Amino acid sequence: MSTIIRHAGSKILSGAVEANGMVYVAGTVADRLPATVRAQTEEILAKIDALLAAAGSSKSKIVSAQIWVADIRLRDEMNEAWLAWVDPHNLPARACVQAALANPQMLVEIAVTAVK
Repeated sequence: MSTIIRHAGSKILSGAVEANGMVYVAGTVADRLPATVRAQTEEILAKIDALLAAAGSSKSKIVSAQIWVADIRLRDEMNEAWLAWVDPHNLPARACVQAALANPQMLVEIAVTAVK
């Protein structure tokens, strides 16, 4: 039987879940609103770093990333923060799409999957 470990739980979700040697980080958004898409992305990536570390992983072990932006025209600014953060020698598979987010002040949401 596999062990499942949940991190940073809330009323509706776990911030990250470890299972079968993988770490699944939930869609993560910024808390400090309003802010630019770059500032929101930087805050989100710092949160992802902390969740991965708590699960014994890191950004160099990310295998997949899903990114939602409120307006696809914000993609370039979001990518500036992403490229400053991501391990350039271990780039994950990634999708980036436009989507309506839960709060109109939220400009970006990011979920990742990493190897433990």
